[in-house]
Amino acid sequence: MSRASVLIIIGILAILAPFSGLPGTVRTLATVALGAAVVGIGVAERSREQRRLVELQASTTSVPREAPATE
Repeated sequence: MSRASVLIIIGILAILAPFSGLPGTVRTLATVALGAAVVGIGVAERSREQRRLVELQASTTSVPREAPATE
């Protein structure tokens, strides 16, 4: 299951948590845990994308070669 799919499922659970019928304390803990999971996955995706962009820039940037020495 991809991170995007997990993020969607956790988001749906977070939306449905207030209507779950659980006691208030359990519902609050579940909502906080689901929110933390969403943040964690979001940060992981952002860092993965940033790393991919840096690697892409590094691979497209060519190092200039020195001209052969002539005497």
